[in-house]
Amino acid sequence: MQSPYLGFGYAGPPGSAPKLREVDIIWNLTLVCPWDCSNCCVDAVHVTKANNLVRMRTDALTKEEIIPLGSLDPYNAAAAHRQKLGLELDLGSKLKVLDNLRGVRPRIDFSGGDVLTVSDNFAVLQQAASLFGCENITLTATGAGLARVDPESLKGLIGEFNFSFDGVDGENPHRPSTYAKSNLSKAKAIAATGITTRAECPLNRFNCEPEVLTRLYEILHEANVSKLLPMRLFPVGRGELKAADIPTIPQYKSAISTLRALEAKYGTPRVKLQCALRMLENEPLTENPCDLVRESFGLMADGTLLASPWAVGGKGRPLDETFVLGNLAATAMADILRTEKAKEFMSRRNENFGHCKIFAFLNSKKSAPMDRIFDNSDPLYIQAGAYGAAVI
Repeated sequence: MQSPYLGFGYAGPPGSAPKLREVDIIWNLTLVCPWDCSNCCVDAVHVTKANNLVRMRTDALTKEEIIPLGSLDPYNAAAAHRQKLGLELDLGSKLKVLDNLRGVRPRIDFSGGDVLTVSDNFAVLQQAASLFGCENITLTATGAGLARVDPESLKGLIGEFNFSFDGVDGENPHRPSTYAKSNLSKAKAIAATGITTRAECPLNRFNCEPEVLTRLYEILHEANVSKLLPMRLFPVGRGELKAADIPTIPQYKSAISTLRALEAKYGTPRVKLQCALRMLENEPLTENPCDLVRESFGLMADGTLLASPWAVGGKGRPLDETFVLGNLAATAMADILRTEKAKEFMSRRNENFGHCKIFAFLNSKKSAPMDRIFDNSDPLYIQAGAYGAAVI
């Protein structure tokens, strides 16, 4: 069927005013992070303190920069330093981004790095909830960031809390020691306030076995976590160094089957597959599960708007300039959506129906970057022979 979206609005009944276009943005509000996960898809900046100095590791943790701590804590000092360099937005520019979203109906997932390690980000959450309603605001953070706020203070600001949970401590070499325990303990506290919680589980060769997934699911069930999002392991950011840990098709299918059986047994958390996995269930699809640019976007810490939240290269910069749509701190979202590049993304989005645009881009043999994005070259679906009914 024909998409109803036209320009930055979409057509309603004859004679009615155009409704605002819905957009779903994952905004990496800062790259500052207390953790050094080896599979970090945004190549977050690992920040630690040593005496009166702040140590920042970037570029897949290979580049180190040391600055004086001064009067701030290490995370705020690192953020202030990066803001001065133009690598991240200051508070005024972050609030400008929110103003530039007024011409659309946004759903915003504030992510990082760790959002809550930087103090002024709480004011951004408050303003976003005031403008767009807390039901349209999601927070993705870690236990380290959440330790800096009272969970009750998030009520009325967010409609959902997301956290990564893809292995218990010591079983997943992609994560630092205590990462899972820290995230889970704070997620329990958030759930106790009545806020919906969702665990995000990138599937890898270490956690796809039925006994591992069963243990993870039962832990989440006991913690009253509402939802579970099984995800693909993306070879982007630092994850490009972990491509060998991407599961095989049989492993993915076995993992999905295991989680569906657990969902049937326990009821919660409810399992919703990430868009990049949905074609594996071989159910008839009337709409492309990949909603790149139709609804989904990524926003980098410096305001760069990406056509996909996953379009991040190995050193924390855009995977390719073709994915860059503009800068949301400088230009209104409605205006960006009117550009020829945005229109081309929209017009071509179903050429490789169901294929993940990131995996297609990375595996295509075509020369033009835009053609690579829309190539039928996602290896998961080529090998599985899974195809959906294209939307016209």
